[in-house]
Amino acid sequence: MTQERKRKPNIIDFVILLAILAVLAAVLYRVILHPGHQEAVRIRYVLEVPQIQTEFCSKVAARDFVYPFQGVDDIGIVTATSTAPAHFKGADKEGNPVYTEMEGFSTLYITIEADAVQSDTGFEINGQMIRAGEVRAVQFPQLYCEAECIRVDVVE
Repeated sequence: MTQERKRKPNIIDFVILLAILAVLAAVLYRVILHPGHQEAVRIRYVLEVPQIQTEFCSKVAARDFVYPFQGVDDIGIVTATSTAPAHFKGADKEGNPVYTEMEGFSTLYITIEADAVQSDTGFEINGQMIRAGEVRAVQFPQLYCEAECIRVDVVE
C-alpha cells in the first residue's frame, strides 16, 4: 500500500497563485470597468477668469491652444473670448451684500472646444478631467492664469 505524502505549500506555490490572481484582476478590470474604447465627443466649455487686469484680456485669442499647468498635451482650442466688468463683493454695516466695480479689472470668459471622452465624473481630454465648477491652472501662448470651468456642453 502506498501512502500519499502530504505536501506543504512553499514560496513557489504562493508566487504562482499571486501571478494567477494578478492576471485575473487585470482581465476583470479591463472587461468590467473599462469595456473597450469609448467614442470621443466634441465638447465646448467656458472658463471664467475673475478679476484679471483688463490689459491682459487681449493676451488670449481665438485659435490659441490651451494647456494644463502641468502637462504637454493641449486641452482644447479657444474659439471665442468675451469680457465683463469685474466686481468686488463686500457688505454694508447691516451685512447686506454690496458689489463695487473694480476699475482696471475685468472678468474674462474663454470658450474652448475639444474632443473628449465622457465618463461618470466629467469629460477627459488628454488625461485631464474637465468638469463644471472646477478651478484649474491653465496656460495660453501669452498668458498663465487660474480659471473656473463654469459650463460644459456637448456640441452636436
